Amino acid sequence: MNTNDTVFEVIERYWHTAPVEIQCIIRDLGIYYREEYLPAHDSGFIEPVGDTFRIIVNAEHPETRRRFSAAHELGHYTYHRDLIGSGIGDSVAYRSSNAVRYQNALITPRHESQANKFAATVLMPQDLIDRLVHENSLVLPEHISFLAQRLMVSEQALRIRLGFN
Repeated sequence: MNTNDTVFEVIERYWHTAPVEIQCIIRDLGIYYREEYLPAHDSGFIEPVGDTFRIIVNAEHPETRRRFSAAHELGHYTYHRDLIGSGIGDSVAYRSSNAVRYQNALITPRHESQANKFAATVLMPQDLIDRLVHENSLVLPEHISFLAQRLMVSEQALRIRLGFN
């Protein structure tokens, strides 16, 4: 990453094609990314490594969930870097709890909600959604499945993002 680039400048470079390349964003920011076999109730975590960070997501989860987990952890990096400490682990409900590798008492439900909203915005930017709808003559919510496949997100996440939940 060019040290003059902000997180949002890096993200913006990837917002023009579907699906948004979350792993490329993470790597362009100088953050390590890996998929590992974690307990089923763990979605992923972020931890400091030297002078940077590492995001690990559960390799056993479906690709759409791995992508959302990666973007969620990037949300913690973006907004809660000062609270990461030794790490933040997230359960399948995207909550820091004692059931995950890193329980972090500094991370509240408000922080987790912020990381979820960040992930949804990064993976499903409104301009890209609008362009895909227009280019493919989609009618929402009837074509949620097609749009979710193009964005490589779950239908549930897309419905929430579009307010169809």
